[in-house]
Amino acid sequence: MEIDKKEIRPITNVLGLAILDSQRMEYNIAFMMLLVNDELNFTNREHDEKIDNYMLNLSKKTLGTLIRQLKKLINVSDEFSERLEEALEARNYLTHRFFNHQGENLLTVKGRKEALEFVKEKREVLYQCIFFLDPFIQTLMKLRGFAPEIFTDEVSEKYEREE
Repeated sequence: MEIDKKEIRPITNVLGLAILDSQRMEYNIAFMMLLVNDELNFTNREHDEKIDNYMLNLSKKTLGTLIRQLKKLINVSDEFSERLEEALEARNYLTHRFFNHQGENLLTVKGRKEALEFVKEKREVLYQCIFFLDPFIQTLMKLRGFAPEIFTDEVSEKYEREE
């Protein structure tokens, strides 16, 4: 028997958003690590390649590795650590264990509804962690001499909405 993709599309749509949230979180953590790296000078154009290579190197690391490395670079509160670990658990579950644990639920309407709610809960953990990190990123940016609103304005200018 083959599962009808239309029946699980609501679940896979939320899983796709969770993957995007995971990637945003990985990028945010890598960006925080970049901001605390005193060896890189953001105003020196000669450091652009070093910065690109640093971020490329970090982009190859797992979320768990990034979290561990970030905690070595900066002192974090228990709450900060717990939020990251909770998000890591949610991401790892959705990425590595969801279909193994929820596969049978996908066979029934009731099970699919339960699986969808479960995926939404895990995705929400990831989504909220991104917003949790934002004030820390903005503080680090200000400490390095960047005005966070410049980035926000640039993204707003570039973003195109469908009519």
